[in-house]
Amino acid sequence: MKKIVNLAVAAALAFGLCACSTATKEKLGLAKKAPNEFMVTPRPPLSLPPEYDLRPVVEPQAQETGNVHLSEAEQSLLSKVANN
Repeated sequence: MKKIVNLAVAAALAFGLCACSTATKEKLGLAKKAPNEFMVTPRPPLSLPPEYDLRPVVEPQAQETGNVHLSEAEQSLLSKVANN
């Protein structure tokens, strides 16, 4: 019985010593690896072009000739979108 207790104490001490090591924590995946803040490169902020909200110019004649093969429901939807 004394051997089992000694073995348990020795195992607890061994696990306690392993827990103190950062290399063991990294191998077991318990330690976090933070990114190196000096290796990060800053990027310029994103920006939109000044004419981003402008819609492309569409010739009305080309749009009318393209709607010949559309159904009445599709044409009414397209007319509502064109009015907005």
